[in-house]
Amino acid sequence: MLQNIPVQEEEEEPSVGENDEDEFRMGSLQSELDRRNNNNNLESPSTSVVLTEEKEEEFDGYAMRDVIYEKWGACFDVDFQRVDAFGMRELYLNVLPFRLGSRRFRHDTELDYLCHLQAIVEILEKYDQLGYVLMQIDETKKKPRGNTSPLVAVPLRLDLTPEQSNSILGYRD
Repeated sequence: MLQNIPVQEEEEEPSVGENDEDEFRMGSLQSELDRRNNNNNLESPSTSVVLTEEKEEEFDGYAMRDVIYEKWGACFDVDFQRVDAFGMRELYLNVLPFRLGSRRFRHDTELDYLCHLQAIVEILEKYDQLGYVLMQIDETKKKPRGNTSPLVAVPLRLDLTPEQSNSILGYRD
C-alpha cells in the first residue's frame, strides 16, 4: 500500500475564484490529509469500485489513486482528452501510461498528483460521471503501456453534452 506523504499545514486556505469549475477545493484535500495522517485505523480499502451513494460523497483524490493502483498495480496519470469524429465531439478520461516516480511523469510530487486527482474527481462528481468512470475502470481489460509505439492509454468515455464537454475543457462558444 502506498504511504501518504506528510503535509505542512497552510496558514491560510486559498480563496476560491468566481470560476469554481477550474478550481478544486484545497480545504477538503487538506482536511482529508489531516484525517488520514491522524487515523490509525488499519482497515484495508475496498477493492470494489461499486459505490453506494454514501461512499460516493467521501470519494476523493486518494480514493481515485487507490482504485487506479488496485486495478493496474501502479499510480498512473489521468487526463481529459477531446476527440472529434464524424462531426461529434466526445470527451474521454484517459489513463495515461506514465507512473508516479517515473521520468516522464508530469507531476513533481505525490501531493501534486493527488491534487490533480482531487480536481478530476470533483469534475466527475459535478457532471455525475464518477460512478460511470469507476464502472468502466472495473470492467476494462486494457492496461496502460508506455514502452510501446504508440503509447497505449486506457480511454474512458464520458457521457456528456457538448456544452458540458466545452465547459470542462475551458472552451467558450
